[in-house]
Amino acid sequence: AERRSLLPMTLCDQIKWACCTIKGLKSIKKVFTSVVGTCFITLGVFLLVLNPVGLLVNFVAFIRVMWNIFFGVLMLLLQFGKTEWLLIRFGFLGHWAGRAFFFFFCGTNILLVDPDGGSCPPDIAWLCFFSWAIGGMAMSLPADIPGALHSASVL
Repeated sequence: AERRSLLPMTLCDQIKWACCTIKGLKSIKKVFTSVVGTCFITLGVFLLVLNPVGLLVNFVAFIRVMWNIFFGVLMLLLQFGKTEWLLIRFGFLGHWAGRAFFFFFCGTNILLVDPDGGSCPPDIAWLCFFSWAIGGMAMSLPADIPGALHSASVL
C-alpha cells in the first residue's frame, strides 16, 4: 500500500478520488462554483456593454443585471474564504439550506427570456444560451456538506 501511494495517480484514480471522496467533491464544487460566479459577473458586464440603452430604458432589467453581478461577487467571496465577512452581512449563507436556496434563486434570476414570450432575438441568441447554461449550472450546484464552513457560528 505504501509503494502504491508513491506512484503518480492514473486518470481513473484521479476521477475516483474526485467523485468518491469528501475532499474531492469539495474541490469539484469549489471549481464549479468559481466558474459559475465568474460567469455571472461576465454575463452582467456583457449585458451592460452590449445593451446600455436598452437597460436605461428598462430600469428593472438594469437592476437585475446589477444584482447578478453582485451575486457573482458573493459566490466568489464564498468560495475564497471570506466567510466571516459574508456571514455577518448575509447570515443565510452560513447554513447549507440557505446556500442551496441562494444558488437556486441566482440560477433562476440570471435566465434571459423575452418578456413577450418569444425566443431570444437572433443577434443575442448566444448570450441567451449562455445565460441558460449558467443558470442551469447554478441551480444544480450542491449545497455544502454540513459542517464544511468552520466559521458558520458567528452569533
